[in-house]
Amino acid sequence: MATRRRRKNNKKVEEEVTKVVEETKEEKQEKKEIVELPPKKKHTKEEIDAATKKAEKDTLKEILPYIIIIICVIIIRSFIATPVDVNGDSMNPTLKDGDIMLLYKLRLKTVGIKRFDIVVIDTDEGKLIKRVIALPGEKIQYKIEDNGSSRVAHLLINGEEIEEKFITDTARINTCKYDNTDICEGEITVPEGEYYVMGDNRGVSKDSRMIGTISKKDIKGITSFVILPFNRFGSVK
Repeated sequence: MATRRRRKNNKKVEEEVTKVVEETKEEKQEKKEIVELPPKKKHTKEEIDAATKKAEKDTLKEILPYIIIIICVIIIRSFIATPVDVNGDSMNPTLKDGDIMLLYKLRLKTVGIKRFDIVVIDTDEGKLIKRVIALPGEKIQYKIEDNGSSRVAHLLINGEEIEEKFITDTARINTCKYDNTDICEGEITVPEGEYYVMGDNRGVSKDSRMIGTISKKDIKGITSFVILPFNRFGSVK
């Protein structure tokens, strides 16, 4: 019995020794792996500066397209075209209240203002959208045709009758509805550098019949294209 207990104890001791030896080997291996790891590299100032510049260049490349877009929008709005909204019914039915149009600024210098162009005018009371009827130096008059129940006005420029296809029969009748409308009482000459403008809805439009001719410097651009609402998208006559 004593012999068996000794053998059993010896076996247990051997197992404990073996376990300690194995654990010691594993610890040595872990320490060896840790020691063998390459030391962390210290970057020089030149390397840090180079990395910083590269990061700045990469950031600039990312935001550059947005910068270009912003610059283009500013240039376009300032010198080429910008949205403008129609307020009121003075240009009805050609333009509707709430229409949003493109105002062409560059065209003033490249093409100039022509008869029947729709222009945006800057006044003390705000912006007005009207149609150019007579140009600088021209003689303008409306000849009255009395039909008994109505007085239809026909446009004369330098004595020649010109058809206004863009207005309705009602608007044509209302051209001379206001008392003391100078162009309906006789021929007037538009001063140099100025324009005679009217709205297409002659019955409600406040225009050159009341406020006189418009200086070219007060004309901010020419418009002829509706962008909103979508069901009216396109050029106007």
